[in-house]
Amino acid sequence: MHFEYPWVFLFGALFLVCERKCPLRIDLLFFPHVGRIAKHAAKSSLAQAFKWMGWSGLIVALASPVKTHELEATRTNGRDMVLVLDASRSMDDPFSMARKENKFATLKRVVGDFIAKRHDDRLGIVLFGEYAYIASPLTFDHETLKKILPHLEVGIAGERTAIYDALAMAVKLFKTSDAKSKVIVLITDGRNTAGKIPLSVAMKLIEKYGIKVYTIGIGNGTNYDPRVLKRLAKVSGGRYFSAEDPDMLEHIYRRIDRLETSNIPSKPIIKTKYFFHYPLYVAAMSLLIYLFLMNRSEA
Repeated sequence: MHFEYPWVFLFGALFLVCERKCPLRIDLLFFPHVGRIAKHAAKSSLAQAFKWMGWSGLIVALASPVKTHELEATRTNGRDMVLVLDASRSMDDPFSMARKENKFATLKRVVGDFIAKRHDDRLGIVLFGEYAYIASPLTFDHETLKKILPHLEVGIAGERTAIYDALAMAVKLFKTSDAKSKVIVLITDGRNTAGKIPLSVAMKLIEKYGIKVYTIGIGNGTNYDPRVLKRLAKVSGGRYFSAEDPDMLEHIYRRIDRLETSNIPSKPIIKTKYFFHYPLYVAAMSLLIYLFLMNRSEA
């Protein structure tokens, strides 16, 4: 237990000095029957006790007594990773003739399993189509991420494909990251056909923040540009993968699951409990009783 503003107790000493040294100027106070109250206050020891209780409680309340509990800072063995998911209209096509679900449904299922295994990583999600947006910032709250996935649908971000805008959006999530290992996993089935950011700018941002990019082209290899995906992976120190069917996509995520780890410090959590309302209640009640006794003495 300690006080947030201990200097407030100086007012207590000031009040003691004024009580003894400063004469009461009745003519400056505008309060009903203040003269009679002041006259009887000196005669009632009980009233004096309540007066001091009132002032003491008020000073203690202003000093703000608090009790804090600091949770120990921990270091978790993991990495910061952003999953950049293609949600353009082409992802509505079936992944393979053997399975009825489309590519995006398969992607959500595989990503959900991947998230469930990453206990020590901070994960984020960027969704893109014709434009890119952050579906989730970097977080350890993987349960929330898994709840977000079912609400993501094909076409939710537009019909076309803005790959480079999505990469730039993902880089923004790393600007305050302290992790030594920063990873982007880009999944797409198309070529960049929208957006305002060129490939060169996206690559410079990736290099600036030391981000490793793993690129995955899914479906028919003629629909996306393997050269661009390979270039992004090579420049950043990552790897390029091609997934022609759901089984290959699952295998790729298992391989990415074996990425190197790094220590990510988490800030300590300070839990603070305030107790000012208790002395404030004592002060209010004491001053009310004090005024009641003065009024009773007057009668």
